[in-house]
Amino acid sequence: MNSTNRHNSVDYKKDVARKQAAYAAVDEHLQNCQTIGIGSGRTMVHVIDRISELIRQRGWSVRCIPTSYQAKQLILERGLRLFELEHCDEELDWSADSADEIDAELNMIKGGGGCLLQEKIVDTAAGTLVIVCDESKYSSQFGQKWKGGIPLEVVPMAWSLVKRRVESQFGGKALLRESLGKLGPVVTDNGNFLLDWHFEQQHSWEEVDFQLHQMPGVIETGLFIQAASKIYVGKLDGSVSRLVLK
Repeated sequence: MNSTNRHNSVDYKKDVARKQAAYAAVDEHLQNCQTIGIGSGRTMVHVIDRISELIRQRGWSVRCIPTSYQAKQLILERGLRLFELEHCDEELDWSADSADEIDAELNMIKGGGGCLLQEKIVDTAAGTLVIVCDESKYSSQFGQKWKGGIPLEVVPMAWSLVKRRVESQFGGKALLRESLGKLGPVVTDNGNFLLDWHFEQQHSWEEVDFQLHQMPGVIETGLFIQAASKIYVGKLDGSVSRLVLK
């Protein structure tokens, strides 16, 4: 693909939109002497790049807490100050993360990258959760754009039990996520398995999330119910929308 075609491609424009949203989010939230959470995924590269740039320019000191091994590596590669949640004795100032899909009520599906448990732990430890995405992640209802299902992190010995119960209680199919790089299932950073629940109809997602947490073997779900303080949506025209819960 030549340069002209590359710059006109949808994927390129989406990445530019994510970058615009990431820079806007960091510019509006980053301050000196903060402790912040760093989410996982491609969008977080832009977030970390902007944090690193501002810290160098202003001589600030900021502690970064990762939600995954990938986030940890990005923090170290950019020369940022790595900090671990277990050593933090106060609420995080804010956490930056991305989403797989956001519905009209600002509920989110997260965990397509397999880091949902640590993401939810770090995100809920922050006083403010800032979500960064491009407009392809925003839809009127779950499943309209995101086709990966709702991830469930489960205890390995219980995956088949959870699968049967989810399908029986809510319908659809709960599929064990298989590794692409080796034989066998994906194993999370916490040593657990992932089920991707492909639902067939819309539900009361807050109630579904509650019911899923009652199932023995379910450690965490990829449902983030109205968890974001502010959502930055980068658009293909170069603008950035800001969504806030009413």
